[in-house]
Amino acid sequence: MCTGIKINYEDGCVMGRTMDYEVPLNYNVIYLPKKYEFCNDLMGKPLYSKYKTLGICFENRDPLKDGINEHGLMGITNAFSGFNLYANQSKSEKINISSLNYLTYALTNYKSVKELIEDLANIHMSTKDHMGENVISPDFHFMFADSTKRCIIIEPRKGELIYYENPYDVMTNSPGFESHVRRLKQILDLDNLADFNSAKNLPGGYDPISRFIKAFYLTKMNIKPNSSKEALAYSYNIMAAMTMPNGFVRNEKYNYTTYTRYICSYDSKHKLLTVKSNTNPTVYQLGFEDIEDKDKRQAFFLDTDFIVEKLK
Repeated sequence: MCTGIKINYEDGCVMGRTMDYEVPLNYNVIYLPKKYEFCNDLMGKPLYSKYKTLGICFENRDPLKDGINEHGLMGITNAFSGFNLYANQSKSEKINISSLNYLTYALTNYKSVKELIEDLANIHMSTKDHMGENVISPDFHFMFADSTKRCIIIEPRKGELIYYENPYDVMTNSPGFESHVRRLKQILDLDNLADFNSAKNLPGGYDPISRFIKAFYLTKMNIKPNSSKEALAYSYNIMAAMTMPNGFVRNEKYNYTTYTRYICSYDSKHKLLTVKSNTNPTVYQLGFEDIEDKDKRQAFFLDTDFIVEKLK
């Protein structure tokens, strides 16, 4: 249960997301340098990064959940349950990769959304490698944006990858993007949002459809930011309305509760990562200029204790 949004400002945009999950996992920020081997493809060949990338991962492992590269391409991945999403065999003529590693591959190998789309037909996701062995390939879909403010959704469908232009600037979870848009248009008059009685009729549930509509409405009705800092601030305000407190959504399969572990937001113009935990209101920032050894993979860890500062 994660929600992603994009907010434009004059010469760039920010992309934010909530990270909601139930299984106990630690997360941290990582920096991946150029020419870094982050995984093998499904043919057993190593994959390397072309571009420096910042992002957030689980357990200090390379697969990114969200991130930004040195050219301002930003991306996030969310859970996307479905049937027959991926192929079950590799194709030697294509780049074979698991869904677990695709976001890392995209951010470390493309400069822009345009470049990513142009190469999409060459990407093949499979649940098995070239030896027929099962690989970890979670049910994911992806949202990308760059400094041109172009935003797309990528969804797996019957072994193929489909992209959609995303002028709605939102991504949640299943159902598919087209179903979300149909439901959105049933609830809202997109040409007359100002007349919608949001205080009474805006969906308040935490299911993916309700969150899609709510995130879209809050994003589009928010006042326009005058700077990247304002856009970042607004993204955190909106995502705060999408967060899930710990305790009220219980996952019976795992006997844990699903809740928001962190909120992050990326800035395309300044190539910044910002992030806060669910237990510490402090927002931390990291840019590529902050990396001292740019040729080495590095890990950064948030202080998750509750921190306040005295007024001065």
